[in-house]
Amino acid sequence: MAGVTRQFLLVLGVALGVAPPFAVARAQGVNPAIAASETRVSLGVTASGYTYRESGGVDRESGVLPGFSAGVSRLGPALGMRDIYTGVVYDFAGGALGYQGYLQGGAGAPRPYDQSDSARFNHVEVQLGAAVPLGRAISVLPFVAIGYQSWSRNVGGGSGYGSFYHAVLAGVGAKLDYAASGRLVLSAAAEGLAVLGGGVSAPALGLSGGFGTSGEEEVRLGADWRLDNVWHVFAGLEMRHFNYAGSKPSNGVYEPTSGTFAARGEMGVTFGFR
Repeated sequence: MAGVTRQFLLVLGVALGVAPPFAVARAQGVNPAIAASETRVSLGVTASGYTYRESGGVDRESGVLPGFSAGVSRLGPALGMRDIYTGVVYDFAGGALGYQGYLQGGAGAPRPYDQSDSARFNHVEVQLGAAVPLGRAISVLPFVAIGYQSWSRNVGGGSGYGSFYHAVLAGVGAKLDYAASGRLVLSAAAEGLAVLGGGVSAPALGLSGGFGTSGEEEVRLGADWRLDNVWHVFAGLEMRHFNYAGSKPSNGVYEPTSGTFAARGEMGVTFGFR
């Protein structure tokens, strides 16, 4: 009986030691520095490294593309609930990627091509979630996300062919925010998304096909520094991987399964609002 009593007192002591700080954090809400870093209009410049590979290694593309990012988000009370997060994020990258593969346009059999192509990537997401304080300086923000991404490219210029890839995204994610000080907020985030309703079109090849469902994963690290009551600067690093499931043959041509890895660095400014 004495042993059971000691165990009960130990559990009670742990609960009393942990629960009150968590309860106090919940009652006080998200740290003001975190709320300020998540309530903003942002604009940044980016550099993204892409690696694309088709199954069987037929076509490979890689390179670093310049681009920009833009977004708007808010963390605060909404619909009678506190610490609700809403956000829209968009990024663009475009330029020349190194291409190793085959040209399929024009007359005759496909011929080897080892130069570059013109590529443009678009990615947009809408996110909705709620922040949960874990302490005075830290909070976790689970969210749901829906989005869209596209990739257009031209291989071989006028004698080659253009193609357009697109897909809808839907999934969940979570972000951990840490207020290192009243001005500096550090963050880490991860997402798991389903790639839905995707497809590819290449008019010069007579190809138009849909993809099956596949997956996309993202991880991000970020830092936000408050300059004054309105302006912030930020920097971030993101790694993203996704697959396209490939298409069925169309006019004797089909899109094989493929995988894409992208690493993006960004820095920019934000305008805060409450």
